[in-house]
Amino acid sequence: MSLKYVIHKEKPYPLGCYIDYDKSLVVRAVFEDNSSCGITLFSKEKGKSAPNSLKIELPSDLKRGDIYSTRISGIENIDEYTSYNFYTDDECFCDPYAEHIIGLEGFGKDVDSSKIRAVLRNKSLYGNSFNCYDWGDDKPLDIPYNESLVYLMHVRGFTKSPSSGVSASHRGTFKGIIDKLEHIKALGVTTIELMPCYEMDELDKPKRAKGRGSDKEIPGNAKELVFSKDGSIVGKNMIKHRLNYWGFKKGYYFAPRTSYCADPDNAEDEVKSFIKTMHKNGIEVVLQFYFEEDESESLILDALRFWRCSYHVDGFHLKGARIPKRLIFKDPLFTDVKIWYDWFEYDDYHKDAENAKKYLASYNTAFLYASRRFLKGDDNSCGDFLKAMVLNNPEYGNINYVCDYEGFRLADLVSYEHKHNEENGENNKDGSDNNISWNCGIEGRTRKRGILELRTRQMKNIMTMLLLSQGTPMIFSGDEFGSSQSGNNNPYCQDNEIGWVDWKALDKNRDLFDYVNFLIGLRKKFSILHQKDAFKLMDYISCGYPDLSCHGREVWRPDLSGHSHILGMLYCGLYQKNKKEPFIYVCYNMNWSESELALPKLPDGYRWKLLSDTDLSSKEQSYEDALHTLASRSVRIYIGETFVKAAGKKKGKAKSKKK
Repeated sequence: MSLKYVIHKEKPYPLGCYIDYDKSLVVRAVFEDNSSCGITLFSKEKGKSAPNSLKIELPSDLKRGDIYSTRISGIENIDEYTSYNFYTDDECFCDPYAEHIIGLEGFGKDVDSSKIRAVLRNKSLYGNSFNCYDWGDDKPLDIPYNESLVYLMHVRGFTKSPSSGVSASHRGTFKGIIDKLEHIKALGVTTIELMPCYEMDELDKPKRAKGRGSDKEIPGNAKELVFSKDGSIVGKNMIKHRLNYWGFKKGYYFAPRTSYCADPDNAEDEVKSFIKTMHKNGIEVVLQFYFEEDESESLILDALRFWRCSYHVDGFHLKGARIPKRLIFKDPLFTDVKIWYDWFEYDDYHKDAENAKKYLASYNTAFLYASRRFLKGDDNSCGDFLKAMVLNNPEYGNINYVCDYEGFRLADLVSYEHKHNEENGENNKDGSDNNISWNCGIEGRTRKRGILELRTRQMKNIMTMLLLSQGTPMIFSGDEFGSSQSGNNNPYCQDNEIGWVDWKALDKNRDLFDYVNFLIGLRKKFSILHQKDAFKLMDYISCGYPDLSCHGREVWRPDLSGHSHILGMLYCGLYQKNKKEPFIYVCYNMNWSESELALPKLPDGYRWKLLSDTDLSSKEQSYEDALHTLASRSVRIYIGETFVKAAGKKKGKAKSKKK
């Protein structure tokens, strides 16, 4: 067959590869040092007029920097080519800018790198755009941090378990999340955060040598020779690749994960429909992206811009040691996008307008440590806990959380003192040893009623801390009803019941789920519990009460000493501008014995009412008492509301009527 195509120079940006309207092939790609490089086109089926593959070498005069850019015209039967790969010398690799990858549809399957290819986009077939998805009237929700509730999930793990009740074809997919939408909405979630869902090979394959091409990876069915000291061959070892279930690794950042889709061939539409559905239901979508230290800053920015524009995502949680944070939040496209990271150089970030919205936010590990230590009853924890509860920076948000995928789940936090990661295959050496956990008296599973009741109370206690804190609360999916990982605090490789959400726990722990719902409803109902601005801790409207005050065994005298484990926090609703809200008093007793705590006096016309007590066995007490006794390791919430006094009775005895 004669090759009649002609290679022309082309502008180097934007990077990518596609068939243009005039049926020419546009190639813009980065190739590092090599003696030869090019592209290989593949047709979908054999037997057609186009050959099974066509290899085109790119001449070096097309190179500008490390970018080769060209327009190739005259390729015979070009419409029949559906996928492609790049090559350098004898190595092939998939286009990192590809928007759809084929070959990785099966989660965790060992796939030969040559079978992983990029879908070749064809403008001549699709008209003005590659994908004519109808977004309708979809628009960003732009929910402020003080009004937000974040729900973190692993797309596959959320519904993969049969206990989810999702149909088999939808388990572990974006459609599976939609099937559970009523649960998410009932919880009051405003923002879903998804662990990495860009395309990747989930298997971590060892390398024979350094190189760009994935074909240097050792295949999973390979056998490595085993040599004795004298150099003779003594046997062979099968190489097993470790599964990266979480997905924090380099991938194809412009393509959605096909293994998370019920219909992998239409992965893009499925992900877009998922985001559009979430938006219609008032829920934002924030995506996690992990970038390695040596990743191109240009690629990072391009990937985030692509997902922002093409998929309408509401924000990004960036993971990795070297992220170009300043470049990202200074980019004009991201001035109204939520950007999360472990920390920021906030001196570089200033909003000119006094009432400008906050979009940057830190994942606040300080809250995790402070609340866990206070819950556990550690000394010198009360003061740190108070600071974490009221933290509310005027320039950026704080994502408060007590559990996520790293470390113990909520149910395991109160059931295990030591990690149990043996099934990870690393002799229990992986995962953090600093869990700040307490097993309530017995390690792991038990049937003892007293231990189980204490564990439920402890879960309620720390969820109270989380959901009544001034930052933005984040719940790890399944923690709202006590899903467990059996003590594994690092299930990064566990694509099984350990890593999946256990929906059977919802029926077992319905009381916990109802309490979490109560707290979320309370938080949403009263704005004093989720202020836009930080508390001033003073009586600046001269109403007789500070906006927030702290108390101990005596009113107005909190004990923040090293040995204190009790704290009362009084929220004054008189400071709300739009409407006057009630007083709310939250009493924490993390002592191992019952403790007395003062009940502050309310203004005339107000009286206290007990809203909740995490210790269900507590006895009724009069609200007129100066001191109230709190059970050990319990939290009470009181509300101070106005009331109408009953009409007074006339003095003297009433005369009885005679028949």
